[in-house]
Amino acid sequence: MFIKIKPVVGIICILMQLLTLFSCRIKEDNGLTELQKQLVQELNQWLIPLGPSPLNLTDSELSFLDLLRDSKVVALGEATHGTREFFQMKHRIFQYLVEYCQHKAFGFEADFGESIYLNNYVTKGEGNLEDIMKSKMHFWTWRTEEVKQLLEWMKNYNTGKSEEEKIHYYGFDCQFTNLQPDLIHEYLLRTFPGLWETASAVLEQVKNLSTTDYQNMSEATYNDIKTQLESFDNQLIANKNLLISNSSSREYEINKQLLNTFMQAFAMRYYYYGKEDYSTNWRDLFMAKNALWIADFFGQDTKITLWAHNGHIARDPSYGDGSMGYHLNEELNDLYQPVGFAFSRGGFTSVGSDQDGNYTGLVTHWIMSKPKSDSINFLFHHASHPNFVFHLDAILPGSQWNQWLADSRPFLMIGAVFFGLPGVYYRTTNIPEHYSWFIYFDTTHASVMLN
Repeated sequence: MFIKIKPVVGIICILMQLLTLFSCRIKEDNGLTELQKQLVQELNQWLIPLGPSPLNLTDSELSFLDLLRDSKVVALGEATHGTREFFQMKHRIFQYLVEYCQHKAFGFEADFGESIYLNNYVTKGEGNLEDIMKSKMHFWTWRTEEVKQLLEWMKNYNTGKSEEEKIHYYGFDCQFTNLQPDLIHEYLLRTFPGLWETASAVLEQVKNLSTTDYQNMSEATYNDIKTQLESFDNQLIANKNLLISNSSSREYEINKQLLNTFMQAFAMRYYYYGKEDYSTNWRDLFMAKNALWIADFFGQDTKITLWAHNGHIARDPSYGDGSMGYHLNEELNDLYQPVGFAFSRGGFTSVGSDQDGNYTGLVTHWIMSKPKSDSINFLFHHASHPNFVFHLDAILPGSQWNQWLADSRPFLMIGAVFFGLPGVYYRTTNIPEHYSWFIYFDTTHASVMLN
């Protein structure tokens, strides 16, 4: 009797599972309007599926990157500063771009001074990587196991290669003044000690300025310090041949850039903290200049990858008076390719905040709710694959997507701080104007902090 009933029970169980799945699908479809269904259908035709583990993606799965072969600058964004899948995917993309598209450097949204220590590690094996990351990196965002794994790969790639074949890590941000003086000091002691004596006082003065000092700084004091720094810069230029003969052309250019980012940070802090003048987006303007410096440092034909938040890499003229990506696009046109990253749910690392705006420390946050129904993320969430690449050039002129994106749409982007309400973090975005590509992970995990 039992033996005869068992197959029947099995069939009933299968039917119940199918009914459940069917019911869930009906419920999910009911959440889509007819237009949204058409948009998802078009998206499914264009997307390139990705597996769940970015570091395990094969070269053939990444062959879409061949379309970026001629780009001088490929900028990889992120919709949060603390998402494991974003970090690992950028690692894997950079690896491919190095091996197949001759990319020479990875530029980070990080201080140029700190990057000298990290570049010395990946090119010469100097120091202990974890110690350098903990002691030199200013931003918690990059002090992660994922970035450490990337830097280890870069070091291993460089092992046994000539100086011309090696790849490099450089920062293009300009918010700090604490590391450049010591590095410039070390360089001038070897090449031109007398020049250090003329500049040490003003470099140390700026290095030790606090936020309060900037807030109380008069315009006359700012101009006096600025003049002294410009005078030192002119002395470096005037003594260029001597400095190069006592070092190398590359070492000279690196120290010139150290001073340049030092002067940028001084100016930016004065305008932001002192004058509270935000009419010019100095940070993104300077970051664009610094990214171009990296791109030209190894020769006019050098190709590089950039790592920054979606907001910085976007070709967005309204991000202040222009994002970094906007300025790079103005300079490079199609040779600049911004790749946005997106997600809908899951975990990520960020600084917490209470309702009064007080920071509550670095924690893992979770978004469990579905994305906003009028957002780009909502359509991505209903695609046939949970993880995919979407080339915006695939959007056909007469398609529903082309019409729908004629207006800017809500898009989920979170910075370094999150106070628990995901709906607040949807920004109205024109994705075809701002990005060339999108990489989407439906459900994500938090980055893993070092210790």
